[in-house]
Amino acid sequence: MKTLPLFLAAGCALTLAGRTQDRPAAPPTVASPPFAPETIQAQIAYLASDELRGRGSGEPGNEKAAQFIARAFARSGLRPLGTSRERDPKASGDGSGYFQPFTFLAGRAVGRKNRLEFADEGGWSPYRVGQDFEPSGISGGGKAEGDVVFVGYGIRAPQANHDDYAHADVKGKIVLLLAGSPGDDPHGPLYEFGDIRRKALTARELGAEAVLVAPPKNADTLDQSRFAFADASDAGLPVLRVRRKVAADFFTAGLGGKFEEAEAAANTGKFVPTQLVRVRLTADVTKIEKVTANIVGLIEGSDPVLKNEYIVIGAHLDHLGMGGPGSLAKSSAPAIHHGADDNASGASGVMQLARYFARSGGSGSQTAGANSGARTAANGPGAQNDLTPAPRLKRSLIFVAFSGEELGLLGSDHYVKHPLRPLAQTAAMLNMDMIGRLRDNKLIITGSGTAKEWDGLLNETNRAAGFALARSESGFGASDQQSFYTHDIPVLFWFTGTHSDYHTPTDTADKINAPGEARVLAMVADCIVKIADAPTRPTFQRIQTGDANAPSRGFAV
Repeated sequence: MKTLPLFLAAGCALTLAGRTQDRPAAPPTVASPPFAPETIQAQIAYLASDELRGRGSGEPGNEKAAQFIARAFARSGLRPLGTSRERDPKASGDGSGYFQPFTFLAGRAVGRKNRLEFADEGGWSPYRVGQDFEPSGISGGGKAEGDVVFVGYGIRAPQANHDDYAHADVKGKIVLLLAGSPGDDPHGPLYEFGDIRRKALTARELGAEAVLVAPPKNADTLDQSRFAFADASDAGLPVLRVRRKVAADFFTAGLGGKFEEAEAAANTGKFVPTQLVRVRLTADVTKIEKVTANIVGLIEGSDPVLKNEYIVIGAHLDHLGMGGPGSLAKSSAPAIHHGADDNASGASGVMQLARYFARSGGSGSQTAGANSGARTAANGPGAQNDLTPAPRLKRSLIFVAFSGEELGLLGSDHYVKHPLRPLAQTAAMLNMDMIGRLRDNKLIITGSGTAKEWDGLLNETNRAAGFALARSESGFGASDQQSFYTHDIPVLFWFTGTHSDYHTPTDTADKINAPGEARVLAMVADCIVKIADAPTRPTFQRIQTGDANAPSRGFAV
């Protein structure tokens, strides 16, 4: 799940991304790419159409997108590595189809036994669920009773020389904290530490029994859209959102003091942790699980030895559905978030590259299972003009359209934990996320430091591609390549930059630069050829320090 503070930081990071830049001296003369812009545009238009309603993981539109991509893989002749049973997470990858289904925690149902009350002179004073308090989207279920301790913003960040718990003992107690960060300043040093999950986990690590979260003055509401995570996994303890009136009552009953004075002190970093009243509470929440699926197909390499090494080419197919916590729309009303650039553009890229390399006549192109459940006539969206045949490559290629990326890289995390070919034999992972808005010839590539060969490869391929190239060494960057990098696999991530339509309903297909995407795909294809036919696999390197210029998509994994 994503928080607004991290989204805003992500926008800045994406705009500025790149440690080094390669700029041609003059506008390049680039040969016509082997990918048809009109087909790219048609594929994106379908994936970002109203019919698919934003492709939210676990929703019917997401299933339609998965089936569409599976049909494209089947038409191209990729060997299926998954199952034909799209909605059965227990199905084995028997090669009967292209689906790799998995379950995920899609949300929580609020029960009828939620309770919050505090002890005063007359006994226990109760509050009303839905009006005075509400379980947070990350709340675990359970009961708690204990003294309330106010800990300011509840931020513990030694790297920023800040610790709201420095003089507080919260073991066995209930923490009351403020949402966000001091001053709610997006340029402040503590802004990135303002998400509720991080705070709840910190409180749990320090022994707290539960967490109460009070909103800032300008947002005295139980609406969680500003601060909640889209990721539905719980924090492992009860977390309740309370109205400011509730926090004020605790201060008045506990100390005769004023909540707003304590809040002002917290904004200056001069507050003193304060023990207030005794509270007992119940968080009655149950988990809601859904099923979604990755789409996986293979083109087998030609070399009898090197074909047992694999290059994964991936992009995520999901988006935000009708909005929700991840949305940056001005209105909180449900609306289709089309996700044309994020990431119908990358999903089209996977289909385009699969079609291109399958035409080499690799053995994988002859074995797509008849029982894949994904075969249709090669008509409709996704059918495309013939391409110039690609070379037959020595190493094998695995094409994956991941689901669940917007919820925290769920699909790629599932793949690396349940790989359909051994990770030890995976030579590299190439990822495409938001490659449909090329402007001013600027292209961003992340992961250039994750293999010692990458800089030379990018120099060579960009001589033909002619981009004004910005690089970041980091293998991180909160897109699906990150899941592979954390398993010691060299990665590269192509990205054409953020824009004002990011995570809003206005990220529509009419704004796609399809000729620009075709050029990006030509460079990706050139890299695939050189990696697949190299005598040795890329040499993994771990970047020891974080790269401030690495793109960030706005969530912590």
